[in-house]
Amino acid sequence: MTVPPFSDKLMMHCVYILNGFGLVGTGAGAIFCLRNDLSMKSFLIAKDVYLYAQEGIEIKIKNGWFEEPPQMEDRARIINNGN
Repeated sequence: MTVPPFSDKLMMHCVYILNGFGLVGTGAGAIFCLRNDLSMKSFLIAKDVYLYAQEGIEIKIKNGWFEEPPQMEDRARIINNGN
């Protein structure tokens, strides 16, 4: 039996980051390209990368690996509790 050298959580996070780079790269390529046909192909590739990334996000959520981003504190509650 082979034991992976890295955890599944770490590998999923790396794929998540690389998908973000892929979206940024194809978006930048589409913006700066002067040919309409290549811009459309770049957007279609970006759509596929997005759908692939969405599947990864669903896996991360299902396994509890996708952390909730920091939330804004409830200032009204803090002020009322201070008095």
